[in-house]
Amino acid sequence: MSDYPSISRRQFLRTGTCGTMGVGSLINTLTQLQLINSAAASDVGGSDVVGSDYKAIVCLFLRGGCDMNNVLIPTVGNPQAAGYTTDRDVVGIRNGVVDATLNPDGLNDTLPITVPDGDPIGLHPSCVNLASMYGAGDAAFVANVGTLAQPTTSATYRSVALPKQLFSHSDQVTEWMSSIADQPYTSGWGSRVADLYHSTWNPQSQTSMLITAAGNNQFMNGGDVNQYSVTSTGAISLASFGTNYGNAVNTDGSYKTTATGQRLKALERIMTYSHGHLLEDGYNAVVRRARENEAIVTEAATVATGLGLDFDTTWTNFGADSSVGDELKAIAKLIAGRDCLGNKRQIFFVDLGGFDNHQDINADLAERLSTVDSAIGAFNQAMKDLAAVDTDFEYDKVTTFQASDFNRTWTPNSDNPATAGTDHAWGTHCFLFGGAVNGGNVYGTFPELAVGGLNDVPSGSRGRWIPTTSVDQHAAVLAKWFGVPLGSSSLSEEMKTILPNLDRFESIEATAANLGYL
Repeated sequence: MSDYPSISRRQFLRTGTCGTMGVGSLINTLTQLQLINSAAASDVGGSDVVGSDYKAIVCLFLRGGCDMNNVLIPTVGNPQAAGYTTDRDVVGIRNGVVDATLNPDGLNDTLPITVPDGDPIGLHPSCVNLASMYGAGDAAFVANVGTLAQPTTSATYRSVALPKQLFSHSDQVTEWMSSIADQPYTSGWGSRVADLYHSTWNPQSQTSMLITAAGNNQFMNGGDVNQYSVTSTGAISLASFGTNYGNAVNTDGSYKTTATGQRLKALERIMTYSHGHLLEDGYNAVVRRARENEAIVTEAATVATGLGLDFDTTWTNFGADSSVGDELKAIAKLIAGRDCLGNKRQIFFVDLGGFDNHQDINADLAERLSTVDSAIGAFNQAMKDLAAVDTDFEYDKVTTFQASDFNRTWTPNSDNPATAGTDHAWGTHCFLFGGAVNGGNVYGTFPELAVGGLNDVPSGSRGRWIPTTSVDQHAAVLAKWFGVPLGSSSLSEEMKTILPNLDRFESIEATAANLGYL
């Protein structure tokens, strides 16, 4: 017995769970061998397979163009508060400014937050958890971020190169995810990080560095490292064999003698063959790799329970019973089971749609923001709970950043509060959270909130803010925290590869850029 390393109960639970056989999708010899390799790596290195040198980035994308003008709201005492009330009109949130028609009693429905050395500001009343996270120093905002081909102002708007197809959903989503606003899409910046670093950062990897709980996405597309999709409840299994292969496999892992059981047995035997035909062998490899990933992800998702964490109860307590809530719960489980995945660096993706509020914004935005707020509240608490029971994990190991297609027009498209909405715009505010975030502050440059003002697109745009921080700069802050060297007198080659247009903009370390949120 003296030849075996001494490990704690917590380490046993974490690494031992990775090697559990005979559950769920671990039903074929091939995937069992893959898990044996993973478990053996854990046994040899203990928790050092991933260890404390772990970081994860989670991208939370709000599809449709979230109206962030109604998330960060100037309140009474702020020089821009009266303009907000007048211009936003029937889509505005009561912010303490007296208005004879809209707010005769001067009520303030916002959730107040403090900006150091800044003017009074509040959050949308649906953002209860986000306000609490901001106040606790867990969350921060970056003001007026957007796609840019090069630095742009209202004075240079007509003379400089602009992002392709401004104000178009599909194009602006693509450019947010690629960071390259002036060229056709080839890959996402998340994909470029993985291509450059996966083999270096993750030498004992058992699955992809790129995991999406929201289906195929452009943030992770285009490179040599393929994104791996999981469902909101875990790994994606082969279809037609019953829930968790219940129609094909007995509880002891053996195949049932039914037609379904024998069909699965035959399929998995075929997966071990080599084929002389290149396309046949390639197809076989894809199916085999999917089954291997399925086994690993399924096992990783069970580790949290072994550590005594009840994420289901956490999500219930926060009311996070939504698709994006389930996606973040799946990600939380995979982070808890990171030793099974074998990656020291991991990138995740989740999203939520429904933010294209050309009408009915007063009802729809409040509901969508509440959904997001519950989900991030649960996820943030889960990361803190994981840090409390896992000695190799700290709350500062995971950073979640939110993005969206674009902001929406400052003025509404109707004076009817029951039907009014806002339309496609440009520069937007983003939030991020996690233990590494220098929270409780708003970074970047807050725009002048006025039609025809300093930051507005010229010629009757109804308030479309020209971004003062580029997606490139925002992504660079995240990439630098993740481990990509920035460079000193000039950008590092690694950062140039990931963000080719970054050197067109002010350094993220410049005081004036005000981007020290990580």
